Amino acid sequence: MDRENQSLKEWRNSHSCRIVSPEKAKQLFDYLNSLPWKTSGVDWDEIPGLHVSFGDDDPQPQWVGDFLGTPLGGHEFIMVVYAPGKEALLANRDEVLADLDLLYAEAPGARYFCGADINQDAVTVAVEHFAEFSDSGVIVHLPERRRRQYRCRN
Repeated sequence: MDRENQSLKEWRNSHSCRIVSPEKAKQLFDYLNSLPWKTSGVDWDEIPGLHVSFGDDDPQPQWVGDFLGTPLGGHEFIMVVYAPGKEALLANRDEVLADLDLLYAEAPGARYFCGADINQDAVTVAVEHFAEFSDSGVIVHLPERRRRQYRCRN
């Protein structure tokens, strides 16, 4: 991964993770490009989503549990992408969610990640199970479902 900051390097060294090919990241960006957009990101007024706020502090361990009832939470792994055509980071869902603010600390603009699975060492990304990171929290895409089916703790 190019130009990663020191915190990200340290995180990678202390967690079980892998780098995935730019083609996997491109799959997510291709899917995102098929959705309605506003100037700076996905138009959440046009597609169903659930906002999970950080609260007063950085994400807390219980914050991770808020995702378990969502499509994203149904995957053991998450692919963290930084840009189209660049390598992405693949790691355990709970570890990624707990440290999401650190993983995106110096990443500009709208920041997206999605669920992923590994079967016999082959990575499959679930691009429709994506989320958008912001400074106030995360909006999780709820494909083909109503928002009210998903509840998170306040």
